[in-house]
Amino acid sequence: MSDFDGFTIQLLIDDDGDWIAHFVELPNISAGGDTPEQAISELRIAWRLVKESYTQHNQAIPVALKIAA
Repeated sequence: MSDFDGFTIQLLIDDDGDWIAHFVELPNISAGGDTPEQAISELRIAWRLVKESYTQHNQAIPVALKIAA
């Protein structure tokens, strides 16, 4: 999922049957939906808005760290 700049996505289902998608490395960025696909779609929108906010405030956008094996 290149839309997420290399960050790991985790999908969870809550007790009410709603799906939650979040970045493992940035757990404060999350979104929900009725289906896994909807949660991922909403996370894509949230990530775009977070990056826009960082840019507007002249802050560096977080990057996913890759650890060599």
